[in-house]
Amino acid sequence: MNEIIIINFLITLMMMGVIIITQIVNYPLFLQINHNDFKNYHGEYVKRITYIAMPLMSIELLLSGLLIANIPNKFSIIIFIVISLIFISTIFIQVPIHKEIENKYNELSIINLINTNWIRTSLWIIKSIASYYLLKELV
Repeated sequence: MNEIIIINFLITLMMMGVIIITQIVNYPLFLQINHNDFKNYHGEYVKRITYIAMPLMSIELLLSGLLIANIPNKFSIIIFIVISLIFISTIFIQVPIHKEIENKYNELSIINLINTNWIRTSLWIIKSIASYYLLKELV
């Protein structure tokens, strides 16, 4: 079980890094893209970030289920709830906004994407802290 706790911590840190870069660098740069180039740029961005984020997020979800099943303490519960909220936010907030802008530059939608992505950024920070304390407590 120690290996799962360590892997969870490492993958959580990786995703926290990805989301912070997305929040501070990538999404704000959407506002700087030439409107004529936006559709191609956005399409490439979504394709490339999906190759990174989807496997890691899927592993996070699997690991959080293993953690809560095998170590039902406050940290594993927080980790499970937080990754569930991240998926809910991604599926019901961020993905629909990406769908809105996939064919046409829309400044208000991009600003909405930036603002609502703070939800996931904050949640991954919380998940990282909970994962650290789980690691500290049990390894």
